[in-house]
Amino acid sequence: MKILPYVLISLLGGAIVPLQLAIVNAFRESTQASQIQSTFYLYLGGALASLLLSYVMSGGIKPPIIENATWWMWLPGLLGSFYILFMFIAAPKIGAGNTLLWVFLGQMYFALILNQTGLFGLEVKAIDIYKIAGLALVTLGGMLMIYGETKTVA
Repeated sequence: MKILPYVLISLLGGAIVPLQLAIVNAFRESTQASQIQSTFYLYLGGALASLLLSYVMSGGIKPPIIENATWWMWLPGLLGSFYILFMFIAAPKIGAGNTLLWVFLGQMYFALILNQTGLFGLEVKAIDIYKIAGLALVTLGGMLMIYGETKTVA
């Protein structure tokens, strides 16, 4: 299987996050909107973009078969709002790089739990020494970054 295109797409998706963080922070500062109001406008723009992309890529939006969805399947929008809000709260205090590193680690640690347990229909993938060692190294790197920030600020 050729994975390089998917790695590149993932890198591009990752590059969007700090850009989004910086733009929304600038929006918040210039408009005097609160962090949660800025999150709302981010999602409003995202909803409009999703609508446009849906028409371009799929020819439109069809209504979901709501009876097939359980209550927890409607949570991603709510969770996404907290995700963005938490990043907007942290970034001005610890910087975009540190914020995104710790967000990444939070995602990776929880992803391991989801993979190990197979929650929400995911394929079970066992946690192994390579995953633990990789996350331990990234965590150590994050601790060094935070330590370096506190040493240079003092």
